[in-house]
Amino acid sequence: MHIGHSTVSVLAQQSPYIQAYTFVAECHTPIAATSLPNGNQWIPHNIRASVRNSGDPTSPRLLYACIFQKQSSVPFSVPSVGMYFVRLYFYPASYEDLSMSKALFSVSVAHYTLLRTSRSSYSSDPSNTEYIIKVFCINVDDLVINITFTPSRNSPGAYGFVNKIEIVSMPQDLYYVHGGGVSLPLIGHHSKFLTRNSTSLEMMYRLNIGGHSINAEDDTGMSRVWSEDSPYLINQATDHSHIIDPEVNVRYSLSVPAYTAPLTLYSTARTTKPNEYYNLTWHFPLDGSFCYLVRLHFCEVVRDIWHANQRVFQVYLDGQTAENHADVIYWSGGVGIPVYRDYIVNFTGYSQKKLFLSLALQSTKRLNGPILNGLEIFKLSDHAYNLAGPFPFGNKALSKRLSNNDLNIVLILAVLLYGIFHLPCLWYAMSQLPIRWCSLLVVSLLRVHSNRQRKAFKQLASSDHCRYFTLVEIKAATNNFSNANLIGVGGFGKVYKGHINDGATFVAIKRGSPTSHQGLHEFQTEITILSKLKHGHLVSLIGYCIDGEEMILVYDFMARGTLRDHLYNTEKPPLPWRQRLQICIGAARGLQYLHADSKQTIIHRDVKTTNILLDEKWVAKVSDFGLSKFGPNFMSRTHVSTAVKGSFGYMDPEYYRRQKLTEKSDVYSFGVVLMEVLCARPAILPMVAEEEEEKLEQISLAEWALHCHQLGTLHQIMDPFLRGKIDPECFKTFTEVAKKCLSDKGSERPTMGDVLWRLELARQQHEANAVEEKMCFETSDRTTSETFVTIDVGIGNSDPTPGVEFSELLAPVGR
Repeated sequence: MHIGHSTVSVLAQQSPYIQAYTFVAECHTPIAATSLPNGNQWIPHNIRASVRNSGDPTSPRLLYACIFQKQSSVPFSVPSVGMYFVRLYFYPASYEDLSMSKALFSVSVAHYTLLRTSRSSYSSDPSNTEYIIKVFCINVDDLVINITFTPSRNSPGAYGFVNKIEIVSMPQDLYYVHGGGVSLPLIGHHSKFLTRNSTSLEMMYRLNIGGHSINAEDDTGMSRVWSEDSPYLINQATDHSHIIDPEVNVRYSLSVPAYTAPLTLYSTARTTKPNEYYNLTWHFPLDGSFCYLVRLHFCEVVRDIWHANQRVFQVYLDGQTAENHADVIYWSGGVGIPVYRDYIVNFTGYSQKKLFLSLALQSTKRLNGPILNGLEIFKLSDHAYNLAGPFPFGNKALSKRLSNNDLNIVLILAVLLYGIFHLPCLWYAMSQLPIRWCSLLVVSLLRVHSNRQRKAFKQLASSDHCRYFTLVEIKAATNNFSNANLIGVGGFGKVYKGHINDGATFVAIKRGSPTSHQGLHEFQTEITILSKLKHGHLVSLIGYCIDGEEMILVYDFMARGTLRDHLYNTEKPPLPWRQRLQICIGAARGLQYLHADSKQTIIHRDVKTTNILLDEKWVAKVSDFGLSKFGPNFMSRTHVSTAVKGSFGYMDPEYYRRQKLTEKSDVYSFGVVLMEVLCARPAILPMVAEEEEEKLEQISLAEWALHCHQLGTLHQIMDPFLRGKIDPECFKTFTEVAKKCLSDKGSERPTMGDVLWRLELARQQHEANAVEEKMCFETSDRTTSETFVTIDVGIGNSDPTPGVEFSELLAPVGR
């Protein structure tokens, strides 16, 4: 473990808070011993992850973990007592000969239990693995912070692990009142909740409402990350949510110092459109049996609203009134002056391990809607100084997918909020009824409002481009999801071949699975993006269905399946090089359209060979937009800060390290695709015997291919079928562009436009020197052998590059 101690000095105008002390402990290399800040030495057991990548602990290229096979403490000397951030970094992967299911341990600091893992903490699918950062605020009453890892005593072979530890100083009054406690409103009760310095906090959510993510470098000196709120906004699809652009300068005050939250957060906000009487509602998955501190950040940034009573709204937490007369100008004293309000939500009486906290804002006047700029939610330690919930690394089924019960919870919340906003008498009456009677009433209301809910979901996409299917229609199209119609299984669920329009049109029907790691947010993203995009190299979304627990997407049927189906682990004949080039060119055209030709830059974020589909005529089309993100729309921003998502083996290492997403992240993934096409090997290769040390580099195809390219031996790992069949100049052009795509730094990678140009050059080089190739194509009534020809075609909304022909390649003869 490598430990660094630094004192950071930053100009006040650049960083409202200057970090006095920062301690960093990273599991970098298997060194024998490490000097700790207190002068002692600690000998950790550092080992590698099973996927070989680069030496950065936050990168998938090479991952080291510190392993604790017995109770161990890591001591950190601190200069003074008080409040500190403790950040723990975990990457739950299999490390060498250790099974991840045995990583059963707890982490504690002094008398605080921070987390406790169980077998349900880990996903059985390695592609779901994510780098997890747990952030705690702890009051330290000693000059040494001991972070203790304790393997479970009830499980033989149990061990603990961590990849990185940070101790960071913080303002003493940021979330606490120095020297005592503060009494805060306890939602749902007529009493107050006293937070003391002995109360530890775990950060659950930190959101920039209505704006882009804010990365650690752009925080107020404490390296906090502020995420986007869109994944949690449940009524954004109805298009009533409206983002406010800043019209005034933001200035801090004595009550809200400059370190409270970044200017960027207070400069943007979300509201409803003027003269509309709709609520804004967010929901947040949380652990039961804890109290939560909810901090709402407000700042009026509209120039026309400059005195009290111009914008008045209500705030509801967990379906109960937190503010009945919220007035930001009244609270802050003027336009552009930040203010925040703290509330305590008590979930200690809930027996469920998982639940949702709802936040809703409703205007009391139609003229100006409610406003919110930022939000923070913290779990509070209980009387036993415990913060360990049932899902220490996040419940994937809860946070990434609304399962059957979760979807019902959201619908119930919607109905209850409807009752709050529109039927106050009904709400009061319900509050007087027993819980079971209320449940029956809620079910009745759900039935009454089912059409209203379906209508809201229909507004996810433009009715001009995306059709809504009933579940009855979907079952008829797939013969009630018959296994005979099953054509594949993906991350979202099973895919069926179906027919619509009285059998005249074949379609691919993707049915969401309750066990999938993808959920409602990915479903919404897919519909929102694909319904507005039409291009010859993007898969067309025909429609969707959401009915009760079902989430279903309907696409054009792609008769030839995925690109991967034709490369390896298949009985299909190998594709000739010319055809592979044309498929790469088609996929590059689709990505180029997303990056540069659509109205706003779209970053796919999951480019891989299974997401490149082939139609009957072998035209390549990019698919699966569930993880896609809109690129930055401000000239001053070059990236989007967001949580790391994607597929192992394809993920941009720079994005993984810095959580800064750009279109160059897609370029890296496409570079991996190019190497797959050339080598006919998977992005992550099977583990080889550990004694064959020289072969360990072969675990990652990208790393192995780059290594071979540097040695001039790339031709030795290419698909044997292609040897001697690629023009040398074409081979050089293709491998050079693939190598540049795989550059470690995004700034050194080409744009997709450059990649496309190089691939077209490679095709021209191959065709200029290749022997005439016999091709065959299939029609409905015959198969004939024809001489390969090139034809000039227009691709979607993009004009062909001048001077370059486009080939429509068909199946090779006798393959």
